Parts: sequence; C-alpha cells; structure tokens
Amino acid sequence: MAFTVFFVCAWLIISIFIIMPKRLTLIENTFIFLTTSVISINWTWIINEELKYVKITEDPANYAGFLIFRSLILPTLLMVHVNLYNASSSVMKRGLVFTASVILLLLLTILSRALEVSTYKDWNLGFDVVYYVILHFFSIGVCKILRKSTRNEVKHS
Repeated sequence: MAFTVFFVCAWLIISIFIIMPKRLTLIENTFIFLTTSVISINWTWIINEELKYVKITEDPANYAGFLIFRSLILPTLLMVHVNLYNASSSVMKRGLVFTASVILLLLLTILSRALEVSTYKDWNLGFDVVYYVILHFFSIGVCKILRKSTRNEVKHS
C-alpha cells in the first residue's frame, strides 16, 4: 500500500513542479535536487542504519515507498519550495510557503508511520521537523550561493 500512496504523491509533486512557472534555471533546480538528495540519503542512512533510531520495514513494496519518499518526493518538494519561495514578494508569503512545505513533509512522514514503513525507536516527530526546517534553509542557502556565484562570474567575464 505504501508504494502506491508514495508513487501517487511523487507523481503529483513532480507534475506540480513541471507545470509551475519556475523562477530558477535548470542548473539551479538540478543542483538543489542533487544536493538535497545526497543529504537526504546520507541522513536516513545514518539515522536508520548506523544509529538505529528508526527501523525501516522489511517488506519490499513498503521499502520501495520509503525510497520514493526519500529519493524523489523530498528533493522535488524542496525544488518546488525554493521556486515558490523566490517567486514570493513578501515575507508573509515566503513564511507561508516555508510552513506549508514543512507541514506537507511532516504529514508524509506521519503517513509513512501509519503505513508501517518506519518505526521510531529513539526518535520522534520533533526531530523530523527540525531536520526538515534545516533542510529547507539549506536549499534556500544553496540557491542564494549559486545565484551569487553565477552573478560574480558574469561580472568578471
């Protein structure tokens, strides 16, 4: 069941990303996707396999749902978030986009627990919220650094 649910969620988020007007270039979107994918994969590996704070299911279909969430949904949602964040003109809109994105990831995490994809041992949802907030700030920072570095290259050429 988890595979189906997360496949549909991934399809929906990727569709939203495809049809939305993008404020970032292809290179910026790709860089955000790749860096957040690397962090997400390494983070889950450390928390799940090394520290054993979270136990991931042994069922292949549910595990595939976990992989879809970790490797597709999370980075794509962060790309959508950064594009909407940059398109927002006021601090209020940016805060709303930021909060909505974190809440959506939190709801998907709760869904993952409800579908028995993951079981918390020495972990709780508060730690996930902190992780998602830091990951959102990281993706915004990566975008700003990338834009600043490309502007500096253009000025010096």
